[in-house]
Amino acid sequence: MIAPSTLQATVQRRIDAGARLACIFADRVGADNILYYVIEENGNLQTLSGPVFDAVRSLAVRVPAAAWYEREISERWNVRFENLPPSRPLTIVAPAEQLRVVESSEVSTLLYGPIRSGIVESVRWVVETAGEDFISVYPSMWLKHRGLEARFVNVPIALAPYVAEHVSGASASSHAAAFCKTTEILLGIEAPERARAARAILVELERIHQHLDSLAKLAEDASLSVGSAQVFAAKERVHRLLCETTGNRFARGTICVGGTRFDVFECLREVCSRELDDLQERALSAIDRLISTQSFMDRLIGTGTISHADAAALGGVGPTARGSGVSCDARTGDGYLFTPLDFREALEGGCDAAARTLVRVAEIRRSFQLVRNALDADPRGSYRTSFGLSDGEAIARVESPQGELLYFVRIDSGAIARVAVRGASFANWPLFVPSLRGNIFTDFSFIEHSFGALQSEVDR
Repeated sequence: MIAPSTLQATVQRRIDAGARLACIFADRVGADNILYYVIEENGNLQTLSGPVFDAVRSLAVRVPAAAWYEREISERWNVRFENLPPSRPLTIVAPAEQLRVVESSEVSTLLYGPIRSGIVESVRWVVETAGEDFISVYPSMWLKHRGLEARFVNVPIALAPYVAEHVSGASASSHAAAFCKTTEILLGIEAPERARAARAILVELERIHQHLDSLAKLAEDASLSVGSAQVFAAKERVHRLLCETTGNRFARGTICVGGTRFDVFECLREVCSRELDDLQERALSAIDRLISTQSFMDRLIGTGTISHADAAALGGVGPTARGSGVSCDARTGDGYLFTPLDFREALEGGCDAAARTLVRVAEIRRSFQLVRNALDADPRGSYRTSFGLSDGEAIARVESPQGELLYFVRIDSGAIARVAVRGASFANWPLFVPSLRGNIFTDFSFIEHSFGALQSEVDR
């Protein structure tokens, strides 16, 4: 613990010296609020924490990435941040009639969502527009208040991964793996190599189907119905492989603290020996045809631009940031699941929707290779290790399809007392609004799908 009078100054000095702010979250121990600042230095996460008794100094003026974290903590935990830049409420949803404001004879406010066409999550965008141009956009994402972080409390350790899988259903394996990895660090155990290989394969397959989902939706936006159908068909093949292997299309109920619930690796090895070659051929063929369609790429070039400086300053992660040239793959640091990666991560310098698309294509190719590497390793031995409960706290991360996914777990008196989740989408959504500058309303869906972000990782 760091004294309240020096906590923010200490964090600021570390950031000024080159550390990256990864997350800020709060906890309550007894009657005290505790602030946690998570930073990355030299490829590893470090946590700085201290109690909060009065107002604390905001970092957001000098560290823009801190803004959403401080705003959420201010509204959810009643912590006052001095000099926090003024903004509309982040987690408090105003009634629709209060948001429909006519600014002038030429500027009006459009409420886009929370119910929109297609199968998308509930989110409302408050768009101030004059015809087709974006003048101002305000996200309203806290519509369901599922409270999944609170649902972890006092849940038996054996059942807690099921809660993690439902924070974001589309990336269930990543959330389960991140929770279990964090809890295993806390308990001082390590999952067997066979289980870690299975987890890595599941997350890479998840990365493939999530990237394919984004590409298929972009093709649909461009009215390329055949291309969209082909990419969606390849995505469906991934889900069917997972279902045959684990009994669930998103591999839910597979990963547990200590390893896997059954010998998942053996099932993956058997099914992939029959299905992986054809799946890879079909998926890569579909996306190659898509990105070789010039009209498709032309629609993405220059759309939704995010400068390298903005992506870094606002704390972007995953393909969203890597499309702007920001190196941020957690698998090259301490966020790997099986073996550290020694490859150059997929980076593009175009800073637009086209660049983010090319990053996803490169990552799909790499994920197929990583799946094969893990299968070829064929680690022997047990798939689960036993453990005893102990008190403590830990934080860990994995590279989910959307980017760096953080989990913090605290166990007190043998029971889960606090789980904090920082999904990659929470880090990336603040980049969405600046990416709209200079675009028109028909660009909205192209930009949104190029992000591939999930609202569920925000309203958690």
